[in-house]
Amino acid sequence: MSENKGKDTIYIDVDEEITGIVSKIQNSPKDIVALVLPKRANVLQSIVNMKLIKRTADQNDKKVVLITSESRLLPLAGASGLFVAANLTSKPYLPPSPKIDGQELAGGEEGAIDPNTPVSQVAPDAKFADDNDAIEIDNRPKPEPTSAAKNAKPKKKKGLKVPNFGKFRTRLIIGIVAALFLISGIIYALFIAPKATVTLKAQTSELPINVNFIADTAATEFDKEGKVVRAIVKETQKQDSEKVPATGQKDKGNKASGTVTLKNCKKADGKVTIPAGTGVSSGEFTFVTTQAVTLDASVFSGGGTTCLSSSTKEVPVIAQQPGDKYNLSVRDYTVSGHSGVTGTGSSMTGGTSQIVTVVSQSDIDKAKERLNSKQNTVQDEIRQDLKKEGYIAITDSFQATPSEYIPSPAVDAEASEVTVNVTTTYKMTGVKEEDLKELVKQEVSEQQKDRPQNVLSEGLETAVFKASSASGRLNDTQTAYSVNTTVVTGPDINEEDVKNQITGKKKGQAEEILKQKPGVIEPSVRLSPFWVSKIPKASKITIEVKQADGSAINP
Repeated sequence: MSENKGKDTIYIDVDEEITGIVSKIQNSPKDIVALVLPKRANVLQSIVNMKLIKRTADQNDKKVVLITSESRLLPLAGASGLFVAANLTSKPYLPPSPKIDGQELAGGEEGAIDPNTPVSQVAPDAKFADDNDAIEIDNRPKPEPTSAAKNAKPKKKKGLKVPNFGKFRTRLIIGIVAALFLISGIIYALFIAPKATVTLKAQTSELPINVNFIADTAATEFDKEGKVVRAIVKETQKQDSEKVPATGQKDKGNKASGTVTLKNCKKADGKVTIPAGTGVSSGEFTFVTTQAVTLDASVFSGGGTTCLSSSTKEVPVIAQQPGDKYNLSVRDYTVSGHSGVTGTGSSMTGGTSQIVTVVSQSDIDKAKERLNSKQNTVQDEIRQDLKKEGYIAITDSFQATPSEYIPSPAVDAEASEVTVNVTTTYKMTGVKEEDLKELVKQEVSEQQKDRPQNVLSEGLETAVFKASSASGRLNDTQTAYSVNTTVVTGPDINEEDVKNQITGKKKGQAEEILKQKPGVIEPSVRLSPFWVSKIPKASKITIEVKQADGSAINP
């Protein structure tokens, strides 16, 4: 059996084009091709397309069966000579050609049929083909091909080749996308990516400078002669809290109690009154009297050496602290504030221990320390805010004024942790940076009259500000300060001129140009990415000026 014998089932999509259907028929290895059509197969509602399928089948020695029940397609299939079956297991038949007014429609008269005309009118005599003409379409398994058949190459059949417009469109889109990527890559490589970093080592010197000035928060202009610079006071208020574990301990047990018999041996005339709340102690244990007692006057014999007083009084007492350690046996006690009065206690009982964790003062102090440590962060925030506005912060002017620290819960309360809340007001003075730079340059000019130098850096980022007196305060808006800084002087380097001179030059050419500048030593140019061979435009050039030893110059 030839390998081309058998049935090939091809499912057609609803948006399939005629070129795709023709191509599938041509490429089918079987001699019977069943085209399973979707509902509303618009592409085959044309007599031309039907005939194109028929002609393709004839040229490729194939029989095509349309698997459909669409009534509109039956007359067209009959007119084109194409077999039709309701499903893959039904017997194929050839629908009769459509007739209009009793005349059979010729193959080229497409459009003479109204698409809405029922099949019963245009093809009333549709019948099954004879058994001899019928095409068998079933799903029975086919016998395995022989090894020779497997190795045999299918014969190429000549016929009409219809171009695949779907593949053409896909290739066109891929080509356009690739071209766009190529153009974008060229633009990036030539205009965006190129960069140049120029490093200039300059012959520099450092000069220490001290300048006295007045910071005035009311000033709207810089007074160079009077050395009055513009200033502002930045103020912010922050609510903060800090939580720490509670570490205090407290005994919530019962207090021991008992009695103490008091005896007056005080060398003084008259009675002695011991008020309630008086402490009586034995070593580390202290009890408190719960009621007042009055003792008779003391009596001594033997020249006042032996106390004969028999006046004693018993008074109830309770332990100063709870705990079972206050359960004591009989012993002697001293009486606070009455050196001549002694006491003998009964057994003290009823004390119990129940240790719980409470908030201690040290816990609150620890939370306060943590809150205060956050001042450095706030200080940095204010410094950055001032810098954004063109001011340099004076660290010595920083003030932090906290409100009352409020713990929750309070000291001695039973808890596992305590939260301390506080509202703090922060203030810091900032002075206008450009005003200070002018004052520093003026001071340099006065000190370097004999050999004028260009100031490369005023050193204000690391400058030290000090109030001129205890507070420096002159009035409500003015404060006197001094600033100590180290100025870096060197050759006059105009970055814009440098960029314009080397733009478009090669690396070696640019370095030779830079070597000619007074005070510049060891210029170097670094280009990136690797394919860049010339200095790009000025906006893509970065200038770095360093001291002769390679260290950075403070901005």
